[in-house]
Amino acid sequence: MDRSSIVKVIALMVTGFGIGIDFTGALILVPAIENSFDADITSTQWVLNIYALFFAMTMVAGGRMGDMFGHRKMMIIGLTIFLFSSIMCFVSPSLDFLIFSRALQGIGAGCVWPCTLAFGATKVSRPEHRAMIMGMILAGVTSGNVFGPLISGAAVNFGDWRLFFLANVVFSTISMVTALILMERETQHKQGEHIDFAGMGILSFAVLLLLYGLDVGADWGWSSVPLLMLFFVSVVLFLLFPKVEKRVKEPLLLPQMMQNREFRITLGLNMFNVSAAFVGLLYFPQYMQKVLGWSVFASAVGLAPLTVLLAVGSIVSGTLYNDFGPKRLLFWGYVIATAGALSVVALPAGLGYFQILPGMAMIGLGATLTVGPSGTAAVCAVKPERAGLVGGLSFMTHLVYGAISVACATAIMYATSLANLGKQLTADGIDLSAADQRAINGGTLTTDTARAVMEKLSSDEAEKVKSAIASAFDAGMNMAFVFAAISVSMGVLLALMLDEEKLHKVES
Repeated sequence: MDRSSIVKVIALMVTGFGIGIDFTGALILVPAIENSFDADITSTQWVLNIYALFFAMTMVAGGRMGDMFGHRKMMIIGLTIFLFSSIMCFVSPSLDFLIFSRALQGIGAGCVWPCTLAFGATKVSRPEHRAMIMGMILAGVTSGNVFGPLISGAAVNFGDWRLFFLANVVFSTISMVTALILMERETQHKQGEHIDFAGMGILSFAVLLLLYGLDVGADWGWSSVPLLMLFFVSVVLFLLFPKVEKRVKEPLLLPQMMQNREFRITLGLNMFNVSAAFVGLLYFPQYMQKVLGWSVFASAVGLAPLTVLLAVGSIVSGTLYNDFGPKRLLFWGYVIATAGALSVVALPAGLGYFQILPGMAMIGLGATLTVGPSGTAAVCAVKPERAGLVGGLSFMTHLVYGAISVACATAIMYATSLANLGKQLTADGIDLSAADQRAINGGTLTTDTARAVMEKLSSDEAEKVKSAIASAFDAGMNMAFVFAAISVSMGVLLALMLDEEKLHKVES
């Protein structure tokens, strides 16, 4: 590559790095955000879920609009949204404002990411350099995934979790300047492109209702009429989605693609591989902070066995795919990830960090063997001209199911830990109201509400309550990983069903 192309690739890597730090870095901030806004985990999970959902649902539209109006233009628009929303996150006066800002960040990232890939693949250099350029851009993202927790840990150590979002401001500003200066304007665009806004709207609303129902279920009551109606409407919208897709001109899921058995299997393989990784990214740092008493920065370092394997895996998975084939990689990857999730449940809490270390390593290794290969297999299952569409769809499926997994795991974790906490307090002879138990459930004792509860107790009672909370959190986390293990194990079955010979015979 010439010097100009190298500079452009570095600029695209910086853009990818900014997107990479945003996702993993925000996960480490959850306990600090709980403390700042006097909230619990069922509310703060939206900081992750809303970003993943809007990123996923915007990505296909962002790629299509890049084709229609120019990838450079859409990158700049997306970076502008991302920059503005990062400033909003930095000044957030409430949790609701922060969640809204994170939704805008997801929209911005959803416009930037597909156009970054498209620009790297088509505008930066010659076709023979394409694979190398894609690998370098992905290396930028995965490096961001590793450094994101460290940046957020440093921000909290400096005294304010909001400082993390200044890093978003810095990297998005650099990316915008380099795009304006280095990326040439495109003069030719695709004609006749259509965007399935109806399908995206219905699917987004269905997922949002499902996530919201899982969030408020513990407060409303799992058998309450309003909650059941909420889930009913969500199910109706999910069922309505394929009917709408049959009527729109260019649906997200083309009917002929959905008739392809191998494509359906690979789409499922793109879903289930995120459960253990997403649940681990959310709960491992909290376990280190709330149960082990580690600092935010120490927990970010402690998460390295997972994040580093995820980063390295995205780089080497292409070579492994060619050497071993998708079926073998996906099967063993899912088996290892399932074993990793179960190890968290099986190992005793008395081991401390070593209760979760094997799980982190195996979940990271399992993701290494499944995330990249499942996306590649999905692309191999369709015509070459649909590769871009399927690449976006597989990543969209990946993120949407990741958000659903986190919501389900959190609902299970919260209910389990609350029940466990009540039993232990009763056994210790400590009488706390249901409202007080909910206030301290989850392990964040530095919120205003939790401090008010703890001040009512004697020193001896307070120590017993702290022990009960840590034990309850561990029990809740274990059940969250039981859900993750069951979810990931579905991938083992799908991998066994995959027919490699048919996989490479694309549909007519």
